[in-house]
Amino acid sequence: MTANLYINCVIGGILGILFHIFVLKLPAVRARAKAANVPFKMSDYFKDDYLAIVASLLTVIILVWVLDEIIGYNPSFMRYIKFFFIFIGYTGSSVLVNVLGKFDKEVQRIVDIKTNISDGKAN
Repeated sequence: MTANLYINCVIGGILGILFHIFVLKLPAVRARAKAANVPFKMSDYFKDDYLAIVASLLTVIILVWVLDEIIGYNPSFMRYIKFFFIFIGYTGSSVLVNVLGKFDKEVQRIVDIKTNISDGKAN
């Protein structure tokens, strides 16, 4: 396997992570923050959720590291390797940001408090 293949796999994984964050996660968090009248700054999101993003990147790097074993197990995977890494980057990011992400949970906590107040429930 060539260095170019490994570079393409890393790029594919990073593209999957970026697609998840910028096309799906940030717009959703921004909409929830706006609905809850919570100020939204992209820098706050990255500051709060950097561990999840780094974990997503680590997932891609680990898979690049074991790529020769994956291809050795089933060489036909080579035809779909770019798609596979984009998919891994996206799904890894999706799962890890949902599990490890703090920003969205904080916004949701504020929404819950405001909802309870408007419903007349005691805190």
